[in-house]
Amino acid sequence: MITAENTAWIYATIGVLIALWVILGAYVFSEVKKTYARNGTFTNKLLNLWFLIWVAHFSATALSSFYGVWLIPIDKTFALIAGLVLILAGIALLTVGMIEFRTLRRSCGQDTSKLITGGVYRWSRNPQFIGCLLYLIGVSLAGRSILAFALTVAASIVIYWYTVRLAEPYLERLYGEEYRLYKKRASRWFGIPSKNN
Repeated sequence: MITAENTAWIYATIGVLIALWVILGAYVFSEVKKTYARNGTFTNKLLNLWFLIWVAHFSATALSSFYGVWLIPIDKTFALIAGLVLILAGIALLTVGMIEFRTLRRSCGQDTSKLITGGVYRWSRNPQFIGCLLYLIGVSLAGRSILAFALTVAASIVIYWYTVRLAEPYLERLYGEEYRLYKKRASRWFGIPSKNN
């Protein structure tokens, strides 16, 4: 809970983190767009900046939740238990999605030699993003913070925009018919695999 002594510090820190997320995010997404336009792969610098923008976002969300910025009037025990369940589900889905790639280079988009369609990727084309969002929703719920939820909604919009406008067209150019068939079989977010071949 925010007290009078730490209110300014908390809001200033969250504000700086959000500004960092927005400013770096604009740069990173423009670089991602250029990389995808030339059918390239992510450089280490771009990956590091990508990681930094999500650390800034997560930190702002976690601080908002921890200090209960703009509390939602729901039962504290329910929120904590439901939040922890979502956090664990998100971590599990994120981890399973990353493991399916077998290598960190492939998971981070630096190795595009093979389209991953097995395991959890039969049910979702983006399990890592779903895991990340479940985690953020869980953190927001556990802290009962309206600001944390607002940041999670903003992240959802960015992920949707990135997936639909940048990643999917790139993957379709990269893998051609293989990816088009995969899109027919697997849901963008989560669903029962289609029997279409």
